[in-house]
Amino acid sequence: MKSPRSLFESEMTWAKAVIAGTLITAILVVTLGFIPSIFRYEWGKKSDDIAEFIKDKTGYEFKSSYTLVRIHDAISMGYQTVAFAIPLVATYVVLDRRRRRSGQRGPSGVKGYLPGK
Repeated sequence: MKSPRSLFESEMTWAKAVIAGTLITAILVVTLGFIPSIFRYEWGKKSDDIAEFIKDKTGYEFKSSYTLVRIHDAISMGYQTVAFAIPLVATYVVLDRRRRRSGQRGPSGVKGYLPGK
C-alpha cells in the first residue's frame, strides 16, 4: 500500500482526478450544506434557551427574535466562509509545492501585449 504522501507526489491520472473530485465534492456537500442545516435546526429548537443564556451573561434582553436570527446568520455565514476558503487555500498550497518540486517557474508579470515589447 502506498503512503498518502506518495499519492500526492505521483502523476495525476484521469482515474485519480475523478476519484479526488468526487471525494472533494462529497466533503464540500457535508461541510457547506449538511452541517449548517443541523446548526440551524438545533438553533431553532433552542433559541429560547440561547436568549436566556445571553441575558444571564450580558444582561441584554432581546425585544424580538429577529436579533437572534441575525446572530445565527452571522455565525453560520462565518462558518461557511471558513469552510469554503480552506479548500481554496489548501489547493493553492498543494499546487504551489508541486510546481516548485517539479522545477517549474512561477507566474510572471505581464510584459506587454505586443511581442517584443
